[in-house]
Amino acid sequence: MSRRIPGPLRWSVLAALAAVAAVVLAQYWVATSAATDQQQGWTQTRWGPLGPADRDLLQKVRLAGLWEAPTGQQGEQQATSPAVREVARKLGVEHHDLDELVRSTAEQLGVLLPSRPNDQQIGWMNDLTARTGTDYDRQFVQILRAAHGSVLPVITDVKVGTRNELMRQFANEASVYVTRHIGYLESTGLVDYAALPAPPDPVPTGTRTASDVVVPALVVGVALLAAGGLLMTLHRRGRPAPGPAAAFVPAPRHPRDGARRALPVGPPDPWDELAHVPPVRPQPDPEPGLTDATPHDLDTDTGAPPSRTTGAHRTAPRSRYR
Repeated sequence: MSRRIPGPLRWSVLAALAAVAAVVLAQYWVATSAATDQQQGWTQTRWGPLGPADRDLLQKVRLAGLWEAPTGQQGEQQATSPAVREVARKLGVEHHDLDELVRSTAEQLGVLLPSRPNDQQIGWMNDLTARTGTDYDRQFVQILRAAHGSVLPVITDVKVGTRNELMRQFANEASVYVTRHIGYLESTGLVDYAALPAPPDPVPTGTRTASDVVVPALVVGVALLAAGGLLMTLHRRGRPAPGPAAAFVPAPRHPRDGARRALPVGPPDPWDELAHVPPVRPQPDPEPGLTDATPHDLDTDTGAPPSRTTGAHRTAPRSRYR
């Protein structure tokens, strides 16, 4: 059956199948690698699986308490506005309670927590220390409002997606703390909302990923390969087949001799109507009763054949008038 398929088309189909197999294997390898990378960050606990997002939330809440609690204590003493001083006092007390909660949760789950603020947080603390008066009040409210707004989405994501029961409880309590702190800061009326980080753009529902383009690309590639093989096959079939050797002999100049160009070379056929045949003169019919005579039987005087009788002697011819 495979011999009936033209060679170019057969090779094109095989190449297309090889390309499809290569792409499928590549996708499987990428998907397996991604799944392996995700599973490497998971651990089993008595409250359920603990993932990387769970540990990240614990670390960020701990970092927030490392600088917001002392900053709240500083604001209670350095702020000029009574409203800002009251907000700073509440933040210092509640961040102390939240820090105890995060440390207890991390200890039960075996998660390591940082022991000092990061460089960005240290920079914020230094910036506030250098300010005084109303400038301090505005900067205090603005920095803390932006910091709480950045950690709240992390808490929400873990709250709605964690597989760990203890982390779900912690996310619920942390969400209450952070949401209440945002309310405290906004109640001062000093928040510049235009200076806050803009929310992320929503992801369109019709977004196409790389995997969505693979299947159409494969279909187009297979179609192109098949079309190329078909065109090559048709091109080869359209070529004129080589004829016999006589087809390359130049045609004779005379049109009547066209039928003779394929004849083998040899002596002329005597019966060929195109060959030269000598004319034959018609001979007179012999007289009745006479047989064919040889040249020796002809009469030397008259040139006519002699008469023959039953006897051995030649007799004179009979007269017509008797």
